[in-house]
Amino acid sequence: MDPNVILLVLIIGAFYLLVLAPARNRKQRAADIKENLKPGVEVITTSGMFGRVTRVDEDEMTLEVAPGVEVRYVIGALRKILVPKAEDSEGKVESENADQGPGDAQDGEPPAPKNI
Repeated sequence: MDPNVILLVLIIGAFYLLVLAPARNRKQRAADIKENLKPGVEVITTSGMFGRVTRVDEDEMTLEVAPGVEVRYVIGALRKILVPKAEDSEGKVESENADQGPGDAQDGEPPAPKNI
Protein backbone atom coordinates (compact mmCIF):
# COMPACT_ATOMS: atom_id res chain seq x y z
CA MET A 1 0.00 0.00 0.00
CA ASP A 2 1.13 3.54 -0.72
CA PRO A 3 2.48 5.33 2.39
CA ASN A 4 0.54 8.48 1.43
CA VAL A 5 -2.76 6.58 1.57
CA ILE A 6 -1.91 5.17 4.99
CA LEU A 7 -1.01 8.66 6.22
CA LEU A 8 -4.28 10.06 4.86
CA VAL A 9 -6.31 7.32 6.58
CA LEU A 10 -4.50 8.00 9.87
CA ILE A 11 -5.18 11.74 9.62
CA ILE A 12 -8.88 11.15 8.91
CA GLY A 13 -9.06 8.68 11.83
CA ALA A 14 -7.39 11.15 14.20
CA PHE A 15 -9.75 13.93 13.06
CA TYR A 16 -12.73 11.71 13.80
CA LEU A 17 -11.45 10.72 17.25
CA LEU A 18 -10.42 14.24 18.27
CA VAL A 19 -13.20 16.36 16.76
CA LEU A 20 -16.29 14.52 15.51
CA ALA A 21 -16.81 11.89 18.24
CA PRO A 22 -16.56 14.35 21.20
CA ALA A 23 -18.91 16.79 19.44
CA ARG A 24 -21.47 14.01 18.98
CA ASN A 25 -21.14 13.02 22.65
CA ARG A 26 -21.65 16.64 23.80
CA LYS A 27 -24.74 16.95 21.61
CA GLN A 28 -26.18 13.68 23.02
CA ARG A 29 -25.47 14.80 26.62
CA ALA A 30 -27.17 18.17 26.02
CA ALA A 31 -30.23 16.42 24.56
CA ASP A 32 -30.40 14.04 27.56
CA ILE A 33 -30.19 16.94 30.03
CA LYS A 34 -32.93 18.92 28.26
CA GLU A 35 -35.16 15.82 28.19
CA ASN A 36 -34.77 15.11 31.93
CA LEU A 37 -34.80 18.72 33.17
CA LYS A 38 -38.10 19.52 34.85
CA PRO A 39 -39.29 21.28 38.02
CA GLY A 40 -38.46 19.41 41.23
CA VAL A 41 -35.23 17.83 39.96
CA GLU A 42 -32.02 18.43 41.93
CA VAL A 43 -29.03 19.55 39.86
CA ILE A 44 -25.41 20.68 40.11
CA THR A 45 -24.18 23.60 37.99
CA THR A 46 -20.72 23.92 36.46
CA SER A 47 -19.82 26.37 39.25
CA GLY A 48 -20.67 23.75 41.88
CA MET A 49 -24.01 25.23 42.99
CA PHE A 50 -26.55 22.65 44.18
CA GLY A 51 -30.22 23.48 43.70
CA ARG A 52 -33.72 22.28 42.94
CA VAL A 53 -35.24 23.31 39.60
CA THR A 54 -38.38 25.43 40.05
CA ARG A 55 -38.92 26.61 36.47
CA VAL A 56 -37.56 25.69 33.04
CA ASP A 57 -37.75 28.02 30.03
CA GLU A 58 -36.28 27.48 26.59
CA ASP A 59 -32.72 28.62 27.39
CA GLU A 60 -32.74 29.17 31.15
CA MET A 61 -33.86 27.60 34.39
CA THR A 62 -34.60 28.88 37.87
CA LEU A 63 -32.99 27.06 40.80
CA GLU A 64 -34.00 27.23 44.44
CA VAL A 65 -30.65 27.14 46.26
CA ALA A 66 -32.07 27.83 49.74
CA PRO A 67 -35.62 28.18 51.07
CA GLY A 68 -37.02 31.28 49.37
CA VAL A 69 -33.83 32.00 47.38
CA GLU A 70 -34.11 31.50 43.62
CA VAL A 71 -31.36 32.02 41.06
CA ARG A 72 -31.61 32.08 37.25
CA TYR A 73 -29.11 29.99 35.28
CA VAL A 74 -28.54 29.29 31.62
CA ILE A 75 -29.24 25.62 30.89
CA GLY A 76 -25.74 25.32 29.43
CA ALA A 77 -24.33 25.90 32.94
CA LEU A 78 -25.76 22.59 34.15
CA ARG A 79 -23.18 19.93 35.02
CA LYS A 80 -25.44 17.02 35.98
CA ILE A 81 -28.84 16.03 37.25
CA LEU A 82 -28.84 14.20 40.59
CA VAL A 83 -30.99 11.08 40.61
CA PRO A 84 -31.83 9.71 44.08
CA LYS A 85 -31.32 6.02 44.72
CA ALA A 86 -34.08 3.86 46.13
CA GLU A 87 -34.20 3.59 49.93
CA ASP A 88 -31.98 0.95 51.48
CA SER A 89 -33.04 -1.43 54.26
CA GLU A 90 -32.38 1.22 56.98
CA GLY A 91 -34.63 3.78 55.27
CA LYS A 92 -31.75 6.03 54.19
CA VAL A 93 -31.90 7.65 50.78
CA GLU A 94 -28.62 8.23 48.98
CA SER A 95 -27.89 10.01 45.74
CA GLU A 96 -26.93 7.78 42.83
CA ASN A 97 -24.18 10.22 41.87
CA ALA A 98 -22.70 10.62 45.36
CA ASP A 99 -18.95 10.26 45.11
CA GLN A 100 -16.92 9.15 48.09
CA GLY A 101 -13.18 9.04 48.02
CA PRO A 102 -11.07 6.47 49.85
CA GLY A 103 -10.59 8.76 52.87
CA ASP A 104 -14.20 9.92 53.17
CA ALA A 105 -16.29 9.08 56.21
CA GLN A 106 -18.74 6.19 55.97
CA ASP A 107 -21.61 5.06 58.19
CA GLY A 108 -21.42 8.09 60.50
CA GLU A 109 -17.73 7.68 61.35
CA PRO A 110 -15.60 10.82 61.61
CA PRO A 111 -13.24 11.36 58.67
CA ALA A 112 -9.75 9.97 58.97
CA PRO A 113 -7.00 12.58 59.40
CA LYS A 114 -5.15 13.42 56.21
CA ASN A 115 -1.37 13.71 56.07
CA ILE A 116 -0.02 16.70 54.22
